[in-house]
Amino acid sequence: RDSGVVVTGEVEDVKPYISAATVYLVPLRVGGGVRLKLLQAMAMAKPIVTTSLGAEGVDLVAGRDVVMADDAASFAAAAVRLLEDEQERARLADAARQLALHYDWRNLLPLLTRLYEEGR
Repeated sequence: RDSGVVVTGEVEDVKPYISAATVYLVPLRVGGGVRLKLLQAMAMAKPIVTTSLGAEGVDLVAGRDVVMADDAASFAAAAVRLLEDEQERARLADAARQLALHYDWRNLLPLLTRLYEEGR
């Protein structure tokens, strides 16, 4: 057990935990749906290590926006590498933040409105 790793389980408000994280980990191996917490971490400019399933539904490019690793050893190694590399964390955090802007409601609303109007 590492004193630098905190496993909280379910929390009422995830924002303080994301804010305090040096690296945001998404070790998702099963599941579906929209990755809202992933988008929230991106919007908060956090460097992210995720599985390919954890990135599903979000237009992420491995190595550009996030680090992707699908097996436990690679995932752990990627997390450690990011913890040790401040420049790479900053680069990935900025890339994630920039991509998150594309998912902002202010940017999506005109598109959704147009699609709705076209469907009438």
